[in-house]
Amino acid sequence: MDNRIWAQVEAEFAQRRRENEREEQRRRSEIAEKYPELDRLLKERHRMILSSVRGAFSAGTPRDPEALMGQYNEKIAAGLQACGYPEDYLAPVCRCALCGDQGYVYDHSVKKPCACFLQSYQQALSLAGQSLKDQETFAAFDENRFPDLPLPGTDVTQREYMRVVRGRCLQYAQGVPDGPVKTLLLHGGSGLGKTFLLNCVGSEARGRGVATLYATAYDLLMDLKNAYFSRAGETAQEYFDAPLLLIDDLGMEPLIENITVEQIYHLLNARLLRGLHTAISTNLSREELRARYTERVSSRLLDSRTGLAIPFQGKDIRLLR
Repeated sequence: MDNRIWAQVEAEFAQRRRENEREEQRRRSEIAEKYPELDRLLKERHRMILSSVRGAFSAGTPRDPEALMGQYNEKIAAGLQACGYPEDYLAPVCRCALCGDQGYVYDHSVKKPCACFLQSYQQALSLAGQSLKDQETFAAFDENRFPDLPLPGTDVTQREYMRVVRGRCLQYAQGVPDGPVKTLLLHGGSGLGKTFLLNCVGSEARGRGVATLYATAYDLLMDLKNAYFSRAGETAQEYFDAPLLLIDDLGMEPLIENITVEQIYHLLNARLLRGLHTAISTNLSREELRARYTERVSSRLLDSRTGLAIPFQGKDIRLLR
């Protein structure tokens, strides 16, 4: 989790609540000025509510306060409609009915970010990191950067091969969020274009209106670990909810006993069960993935029924410049 961006979204929600309060006050003042009779009913309802609260500590409780509240609500709603307003015109203003724009909800007394908050966080996180990544697109992919020399043991050049790889990655990106291929694994040595094409996938999906979330494997694991050990309700739910999750440099995160493999498996398995798309780059080979993450994780990455694993081959183009 990016604490700076998380705090930024919390500040945005606080501003949203202040705007809601101003709008509520504006509406109330409008009604009070134009329709004094409606304003009188509102004040009577308010006094009745206060009387009910005080009555809990005295003998002055109104009879059946819920029924009385219902009568006031019906009169106010009818009065608003008669004046040309929607019946909920004076109801609390908010964009999210679930959390009331607080950004958090409670599940069995546990404070959790609301889905609306997580969506705003994902969008802010994506925007914060996309200034450079948005320049990495399929249109900007230059196959001429790759050697026009045959790959070892084949008559296919590295340039020709990468042209095909680009096409497969583009096809995957265009299938998000509904395509049957859920997992894209780009694996091979350094300097072969994996991260560039991973970012191309993200740019293509965002250009089609799909929310994406990018993280290095290191940052991802730290967030999963911190959420796992948190006693303050910290969550890494954004990684489980993003329609497209981009994980760069899998294998560069620390291998923490009873944490790394278990948390990555839990994430990948949960996303597959929900039919969400995950694109991953790694310098590890298939054999190295199996050795590092066990069969449980590698099977989620290499299952041809739900995923596409593309090996990157050839010479490091960074050394050829």
